This record gives sequence, structure tokens and C-alpha cells, in this order.
Amino acid sequence: MGTAGAADAAGFDNPGAQPEPALKSAPKSAVDSALESAHESAHESAHESAPRSASPPALPRAPCRPAARTLRCLLGRSLLACAAAVAVTPAAAAAAGPADERPAHGLIVRLKDAAPHGSAFARRHAGDGERLQQVLRASALPARDAQPAWRATGRDQQLLDFGRVLDGAEAAALAARLRARPEVDWVAPNVREKLLALPTDPLVGQQWWLRAHGGTDAHALADRLRGVPGFLTAWTSGLPGATGRASAVVAVLDTGITAHPDLAGRVLPGYDFVSEVAFSNDGDGRDADPADPGDWVSAADRSDPRYAGCDEQASSWHGTLIAGMLAAGTDNGTGVAAINHDGRVLPVRVAGKCGATVADIVDGMRWAAGLNVPGVPRNPNPARILNISFGGSTPCGREYQTAIDELRAIGVVVVAAAGNEHGAVARPANCNGVVGVTALNRDGFKTHYANFGAVLAASGIATVGGDDDRGGAWAALLADSGLVSVWNDGTQGPGQARYAALFGTSFATPVVAGTLGLMLSVNPALTAGQLVDGLRASARPHVVSPHIGACSNDNPGRCLCTTATCGAGILDAAQALQYASQPDSYVAPPRQAERLDSAELRNAAALGPDRPPNAPAPSPGSSGGGGGASGPGWLLALFGAVLALRRAGACPSATSAAADRARPHRRHG
Repeated sequence: MGTAGAADAAGFDNPGAQPEPALKSAPKSAVDSALESAHESAHESAHESAPRSASPPALPRAPCRPAARTLRCLLGRSLLACAAAVAVTPAAAAAAGPADERPAHGLIVRLKDAAPHGSAFARRHAGDGERLQQVLRASALPARDAQPAWRATGRDQQLLDFGRVLDGAEAAALAARLRARPEVDWVAPNVREKLLALPTDPLVGQQWWLRAHGGTDAHALADRLRGVPGFLTAWTSGLPGATGRASAVVAVLDTGITAHPDLAGRVLPGYDFVSEVAFSNDGDGRDADPADPGDWVSAADRSDPRYAGCDEQASSWHGTLIAGMLAAGTDNGTGVAAINHDGRVLPVRVAGKCGATVADIVDGMRWAAGLNVPGVPRNPNPARILNISFGGSTPCGREYQTAIDELRAIGVVVVAAAGNEHGAVARPANCNGVVGVTALNRDGFKTHYANFGAVLAASGIATVGGDDDRGGAWAALLADSGLVSVWNDGTQGPGQARYAALFGTSFATPVVAGTLGLMLSVNPALTAGQLVDGLRASARPHVVSPHIGACSNDNPGRCLCTTATCGAGILDAAQALQYASQPDSYVAPPRQAERLDSAELRNAAALGPDRPPNAPAPSPGSSGGGGGASGPGWLLALFGAVLALRRAGACPSATSAAADRARPHRRHG
């Protein structure tokens, strides 16, 4: 669309169609009445033909797809059977999951075909109470637990109170005996849930991208988090491995790495693949030291013909920034938290001054995955997830695609940044089988800088990347504060360990790579295909708004993503882990696209489009700015600017945000 104020129903595969209403959207009283009527009729019939002391016969259960949960389905001939199928599905999933070992304040029991509490049938009959007594007697519970008190809970369940807090083993044993009875539908421990607490790292309060998904137009701008992946929810899901494991290694193909207290013990032995000494900046070519010596380009450097196509810049420390997002020490009272609380990164240095060559990147990819690279010792710690934040503005090319296909065949997933020129997706994010990542504002719409396009429809996805206040007409109204991670304050060689606010698709990419690492932590047996399918199947719909236009070449700034331009949807880390725990039976919860309609958006739309239309795309091989070629054989890093955070007491705090180009611009605080 050409104007920011045009309405668009983005977020659905068919923009003009609305999803079938879920059960919860029907009037509650109508559904309750229908269920109650069906229960009453069924129970009356059963009790008229059988003695009161006997368990009623099982009611016939006609097939009913769990997805068909509309009021029409519930009121049909198979109403009771369908309702039972819907009710059993979560129980079956829970039974298949790990046992809850927390202390239990009793057990919650549901009998099969239980009457809803307060229904006419329940008021006239005491059958469920008698049935529960029979179950308790027949279950051969230990003497001290044979006669628990009970009370009604939920719609049609009973809470058994054994007069004491049960430890995890006791609760599991009692539940197993009760579940063995044919009259029992399911049993769950009545455990005490905890407040969803963030890690204790001092800067975690600034890491809004780790918080739970949520917020509405009524919340303050900083609390509208409809674009975040919801790591807090994922970590507290109760799934084994949900906070991450050391075995889920992520390789970071980047500028190398610097020493930082928050990365102590989190970095595996890597390798330096920068082959040309003039650009390596460390005095030699390939070696076993992936340390980042800095990638600055000075005015003196640019007088050398070899650096003629390079931009003058200070060192970026780009690989360190990404490593911190993935694996910084967490809950250690220092600095920031990371996606994987016990993560390990494999630093693969492929870039020096002016970027990286394709040959060095491809060799680094193969080595990171454990494949043989001539003249280089084999990697003893192969990674199944590769994070790449470099790229060029040309089609994928056989040199990339051959390596990507080779890695996919051995179960390795490549995650790559889409680029920061609010235009066509860069390579290798545009290659087949790569998870291309574009960047969202905290509230779910595309950032002013992020690239987008149809190539993301096949295997791409969108997540937060920071949306700074230096780009686009809407910046002053809608910008966010960026993604905080570890950093180094040296302008040329390494300086002091610091922290920084980040902006760019480069930093959206490790958010996705880290989620894949958590999925492998939950289920190491996942295939490459399952990892990618899980990300996409579990994604939330893209947000919609009457005030933001759809992303297009005519509207390339802050805009509404669709599945055709930004991938499957908005990354949902919590649901991705649910998929990982049961990939063969996962069904995504019914969700509708969240609608954004705030005063800030209305005011932004009144300014006109966030950015003017894109100029015609440059011909392949020409210089395309950030994400494009900067000289023969060279690729630019796809990262936004970073800003060192000024120390305030024991903790750094952000002073401002800056970034809207692929090369870094930095203000030191």
C-alpha cells in the first residue's frame, strides 16, 4: 500500500477471510446450557436403566475433530462426544509429558461423564459423589489416604484433600492408582504455581525482549509487547530443558569474539577463517584463534586501494554482541540474561575489515557443522544451529546453496539475517532451506529498516530486532529501546567489557537461533525439517491495524507484515517448545491476529508513510549499501548501530538509541 493510513487485514493466509470462531468466542451461557442439557439427558437415560450404585455405562463417542470446536459442532448430534474429545485432549497431552515432581496440595480428579457442578442433574442426583467413593475404595490407597475429604472444583472436577502436603513421589503414586480405575478420566496434582520471575541479572529489566508476550493499546508504549517471542513463558513452561542445555550449541559466524565477564565459561574453542592477511587485522590468515582484534577501517586505511570500497568505521564487536544474546551467564548477578541459561556458543571468525568473503563464510559453515575443511582440524564440537548475520544483495548462488543443502542433509539449520535496507532480502537469507529472519518493533509491526519479501514465505519468520529513533517519519512516536547485550567499548582494538542496545536484523537472527537451541534442549532428536516446521507451525499471526499499511516497495518502512512478505508469523518461543516436546501431535492453539489501534499509531499515520517508496532495485552485483556488495568478493555485515551503555553505579544504563544503516554508527555514553 502507498499510504500508512490504509487498512489491511494482514496476518491471515487469506486476508479477506476470518478464522472460524473458537469455542471460547461463543456465549458462555448457551454453551453451558447445551452441555448441561446433554449431560442431564445422558445421565437420566443411564440412571433409569442401571442401579444407582453401579457406574453408568460409557456413552457412545462419535468422531469429532478437536479443531471443530464451534457452537454448531457442540449443539449437533454428537455434542457430548465432541465435548469429551475436547476435554480429553489436554489430559492426554499432559499424561504424555513429564511428571510434575513439585509438592501437591491434594489431587484434582475428573470422573468420566461427570455432571457439571450446579447443573439440574447434579442437584437432583448424588451419583458422582457415590462414584468417587467407589473409586477411592477400589483404588486400594494406603490406609492413611483411603478417606480424603473432597470438594467441588472447576467445571466438573473434585479436589481430594489428604490432610497434608504430598511430596512429588506420594502424589504421583496416589494419582497412578486413581488413574488405573476405568471410571476416572484424569488426575492432576494440585501444585502451587509461582510468579513468573525474570532472571536476577542487573540489566534484565532493560531486556524487554525476554519478557512474556502481552500488552494492549491501553498500556504504556514500553509495555506493549505483542511482537516479543515470550522467552519468560517458555522458560517457565515446566518442560525439561526449557531454560536451555549446554549441548544445544549455536555457531556464530561473525567477527570473532572478545573476552567478557558475562561470557566466561560459555565459549567453545572456535576457529578463524579469515584467509586474507590484509583484512584479517591480526597479522596472519586462518588459525585456531577466533578472537576479534577489531574490524575498524580508518581514513588511512581507505587511502589503500585494497580498502577503496570500504566505509570508515570504528570496530563493531558484532560477534560478541550476538554471543551475549545467545549464551551470556544468566542468574549470576552480572550484567544481562541470555536465551539459553546454560548456553554455549561456537565462535567462527569469518569477517575482518570490510566484511567477509563468500569462500570464508562457506568454509566456516561447513567446519561449524563438523564437516571436513581442507587444511583445518575437524571441529570437535559440531553445532546444529548456525547464526549468520552477513549477506549480499544478489541471488543466493550455487556457492551458498550447495553448502546449505549439504548441511541440511546432516540435520543442521542455517539462520540468517534478512538485511537492513528496507528492501529485498539479502543472501544467504534468500537461499532455499534457510530460516530468513526479518525484524519487528516491540509491538509487532516491521521496523523501519528491515528487509522483507516473498522469499521469506517458504521458511522465514519475524521477531523483534529493535526499532531505533533515527529512521523513518514515525520514529519519535513508535521507536523502542533496542535489544541489550554484552559489548566492548574499544574503537579499534579491544577495550573494556560493556553492554549495549542493539538494532538490526542481525540481532533478530540470534533470537530465532536461540529459540531453535531451546527446542533442541527440550528434544535433541528433532530433525532439521522438524526444527523449521516447528518454528513456523507455532508462530503467532502477524499483527493487524487500521492505521498501518502492508509492507511493499511503495511502503517499505514501518508497515504490516503478512505471510507473503515476512514469513510464517511472529516467533512464539513458548509454543515452539510445546511443538518440540510433541512434534508428531502438536496442534497450535487457535489464535487471531492482534489488532493495534493506539493513539500513537493514529498520530503516526497522520504524518503520512514512515518511509518514501523504494527506488528501483540496483542491478545484480552493483553496490546496494548495507547488505549489498562493497567491493569485489566482499559482503557487508548486516547490523544496526550499537551504543555503549554508560555505567550507573554497578550497572550500565542505556543513554540513547542509534541505528538505521547497515554500517554501525556509535555514540559513546
